[in-house]
Amino acid sequence: MQKENLSTNDELLQMKSDYDNLKAGIDKQAIINRQLMEKVFLNKTNVLDSNRKTAMTSLSAAMLITLIVSYIKGIDLYLAGMIAAFYMLMLTSYALIYHRLGKIEYGTDNVLSTVSKLRKFKREYIIVNTVSWAILLGLMYLVFPEIKNTFRIPARGIAAIAIMCVTILAGICIQYFIDRKVLKTCDDIIDHLKDRS
Repeated sequence: MQKENLSTNDELLQMKSDYDNLKAGIDKQAIINRQLMEKVFLNKTNVLDSNRKTAMTSLSAAMLITLIVSYIKGIDLYLAGMIAAFYMLMLTSYALIYHRLGKIEYGTDNVLSTVSKLRKFKREYIIVNTVSWAILLGLMYLVFPEIKNTFRIPARGIAAIAIMCVTILAGICIQYFIDRKVLKTCDDIIDHLKDRS
């Protein structure tokens, strides 16, 4: 009888040991999974942060280049000021929407608030870019005749306008892909937060 009790105790101890090993393995896997999810989430938030930095830097540079070129080429200060004001408006708009978004971190307690902020950011981002392109097209309507008139040889003025049109078209394409990436990143983060909650 005592032999059977020892055998049962040994089996129970072995089962407990196996259970503890299994639990430790599952806990370790859960930690690894959480770390991988945090890394993926961080990569996604880095896309938004990178876009913010790129937008701020490129808009500031564009504003400075516009003022320098207008000074060197003798473009009307009124038109150069309008273009610089356009860049300043975009710069301020991006700064505002990114400031409202704030920092998004993995493991925040209030998932609903973060999802709401991301949705609001997406709407504002789309509005800012749509309005910006509409204003840019209006500005180009005013700027193209001025650019043509700054060159003594009309063919050079037309060539400068053609180069600007190609540049604007390239900018539209680049901006489209950037916008698509930013909006998809927002959707991915929202989906990730919903799955987590």
